[in-house]
Amino acid sequence: MKLHKNGVIILLIAGCLLPVFLTSCNEEVVDFDANNCKKNPPFVKTMGFNASNSFFSTSDVKTMGLLLLQSDQPGNPNARITKTYQHPSWKKGGWLAPILVDDAGNIFTSPAPFINILNNPIVNNNTIYRVDGKTGVMEEFMRLPFADSINTQNPYGIIGMVYLCETGTLYVSSVAGSRLHEENGHIYAIDLKSKKIIDQITHIDAMGMGITYTTGKRQLFFGNGRNSDIKSVVLDAEGKFSGSPEFAFTLANLGQRGDDKVRRIRSDQTGNLMVHGIEFNFNLIAPREKQETVYKFVYDEETKKWTLSL
Repeated sequence: MKLHKNGVIILLIAGCLLPVFLTSCNEEVVDFDANNCKKNPPFVKTMGFNASNSFFSTSDVKTMGLLLLQSDQPGNPNARITKTYQHPSWKKGGWLAPILVDDAGNIFTSPAPFINILNNPIVNNNTIYRVDGKTGVMEEFMRLPFADSINTQNPYGIIGMVYLCETGTLYVSSVAGSRLHEENGHIYAIDLKSKKIIDQITHIDAMGMGITYTTGKRQLFFGNGRNSDIKSVVLDAEGKFSGSPEFAFTLANLGQRGDDKVRRIRSDQTGNLMVHGIEFNFNLIAPREKQETVYKFVYDEETKKWTLSL
């Protein structure tokens, strides 16, 4: 975490059903699932966009809010943008960061101050916004707790989201309340239908998150904004946390930089973990434009450990 002269931590942003059975020891074992149920929002086609060549972005440094873009080459940041759209409501949250699309095509995002907090009041730092997949209109979805979280060192809140298809649970990481030497962040488990927090992990500043079923369990993996370690916690059949987070593996001494922090974690179709690492310098949130390295980790059935695939 980097403390500037004015005492403010500078935090920059980058922008399924499952068969289950019980063993004789009553330990839940689950079959592998790719946890990939994202659906294209219907309004994308309605607006005349080619869904296969379109994507959403919050990383445009000149345009505040959410953008819908159509590209010649999706996935190539240097490709020509052929079409752009922004609904008027997509600016109501100020500058935004994470983008998550659920199995109904609804989009979830949250504020992330950029350069200053003029368009991102601190009181809104733990707000989740939802873009209706049918209408394209963005409304406030819910506000996470922020009692005692407002301080002059940290104007930031939500920095990561991931979705568990099987249960309809949204996992949200927030660093609201964290200070230079105090790790006061949370990971919230939210039931999207009821808009209720069903579980939470406290005192942890989690960054990139990802879900995998590779080890015979539902597991949420997440990086830490203060070091290069990745931890995991088991998820039960209701999407709640089962047990405490445990060390899984680390990015320390890997890659060109040797001290990468996790920006994103995803599971491929075979269950391997693709971990996107960035240079971080102890900031809590990744820069909007930063070179990153993708590390592939494979689960070793014999050692029961995740190993780097070279």
